Amino acid sequence: MRADIVRLYKTVHTWTGITCGFSLFIAFYAGALTMFQEPIARWASPPSVGVAAVSLDNAPRLLELVAAAHPQARAEGIKLHLRGHENEPARVTWEEDEPHEPGQPHGHVHWWGTLNPDGKLLAKPEEPSELAEFINDIHMRVGIPRPWGSYFMGVISLLYGVALIAGVITLLPSLVKDFLELRVGKNLKRMWLDAHNVVGITALPFHIAIAITATALSLSSPLWSAQERVIFGGKQAILDDQENEPRRAPKPIGEAGVMMPPVQLLQKLKEQVPDLEPRFLVFKNFGDKAASVRVPGRERGYVGDYHLGGVMLSAVTGELLNDLTRPARQDPDRRAAETFYGLHAGHYEGATVTWAYFLLGLSGAWLFYSGNLLWIETRRKTARKGGEVEQSRSTRLLGSATVGVCLGCVAGISLTIVAAKWLHGRVDDLNHWHELIYYAVFLGSIAWAFASGAARSAVHLLWLCAAATVAIPLTTLTALLFPTLGMWAHGSIATIGVDVVAFVGALCFAWMAVATRRRITTGPADSIWSVRKADAATPPREPAAVAAE
Repeated sequence: MRADIVRLYKTVHTWTGITCGFSLFIAFYAGALTMFQEPIARWASPPSVGVAAVSLDNAPRLLELVAAAHPQARAEGIKLHLRGHENEPARVTWEEDEPHEPGQPHGHVHWWGTLNPDGKLLAKPEEPSELAEFINDIHMRVGIPRPWGSYFMGVISLLYGVALIAGVITLLPSLVKDFLELRVGKNLKRMWLDAHNVVGITALPFHIAIAITATALSLSSPLWSAQERVIFGGKQAILDDQENEPRRAPKPIGEAGVMMPPVQLLQKLKEQVPDLEPRFLVFKNFGDKAASVRVPGRERGYVGDYHLGGVMLSAVTGELLNDLTRPARQDPDRRAAETFYGLHAGHYEGATVTWAYFLLGLSGAWLFYSGNLLWIETRRKTARKGGEVEQSRSTRLLGSATVGVCLGCVAGISLTIVAAKWLHGRVDDLNHWHELIYYAVFLGSIAWAFASGAARSAVHLLWLCAAATVAIPLTTLTALLFPTLGMWAHGSIATIGVDVVAFVGALCFAWMAVATRRRITTGPADSIWSVRKADAATPPREPAAVAAE
């Protein structure tokens, strides 16, 4: 391959990487955490005091009382939970509209219901924790409001794909010789470049899948709208509406019917769709002869999100009314959409893929962080050859931005997770406080990085990341030792896993802070990662090979 072609693609790889690196770091770091979205939601959800566990055998009476006392729940849907996790406050939950003018936007009130010891209904409105959803929103739109955040990340994902292709082409001439070679030594830049290349090449299939699926998911709405107008002339919306008609719940007929108990409904489900793993049951028009039950779930052997797939049964007879949304019966376009989402989110093959996506997500975040550091180090050596002592202003600004954005994201997410327990019951709208805390820490970290410089702020912000992350398990420990504080400590494996992973992460951040501190005091004085003044008469000295930035 000609050298000028390699240089061209190297330039493309460098600048697309730098342009997209900040957004991709945030998306990959937050995306890695979303692999444990449910455990985080369970960790952050308070126990519902006084809520007795209602068995499935007693669920029919509970459903009848809810339907009688809350007529709106019958039309909106009454959700019967099957697993009893910490983020499911009671056996039955539902939503009701907030008071609003007809035709105007409005919110919803979340309710849960259970049975008192005397068998009467106990119902209470309570907002569930949206911490896990907020982290997922950061992952999908890097904090930019929808729909613009989705469009922005769609463009970023396209450029991300370009950077992947250009990076592979750049490595082709030396791929066989240098493949999987990690040269550890005094040449710190070479070691970082080798690590960057090894991580990028070994995880290339994962990154290609993420780039393609992220582009498809982010830009699907405008692309489908354009297709509907240009190709179908506005008729596709009518066809879609006709195709979706069989999937809708039957309309109530106004005649009372006897509802089949949930235990029997689950037996009927297993007989008719044995490979479906139900998550919960949603009863529509409970008590009516035409009442139905939607059963979302994951079907063994298929990739997809359980929220999108499932079947519909008659709540009276248990007869299968519609199974067109379960993966095995979906039409090609819906199956393709679910496959894209499942591949992007790692919704297949259980814990093995979950942990693999988590580690690959963290390695991807490091890939974008290290890419910026390599560019900065290249500019330092170029400036030295030209006789310059200090690096350029643009290089110093990029270094500060890299430290502030990346570490600010990490610290902000950790602190907003901690706030789920410390602020519960002490503020009116905890979900709004999650946003305030994250953005305050994120923007404050960026400001500190520019004010203090990349070298000093890197140490400070790494210690902040370590302290904020270790505060997660310490909060749980505090809840155990001081129950009067009003916090909680769940004992399930999933919630304990959140504390364990956070503790390990805090140790990693502390190690990086110590290594970075050593780097800024002993590294080359002409680097932005040094607190020493550069001297033109002093030749640059490469530091010992330590994992610094």
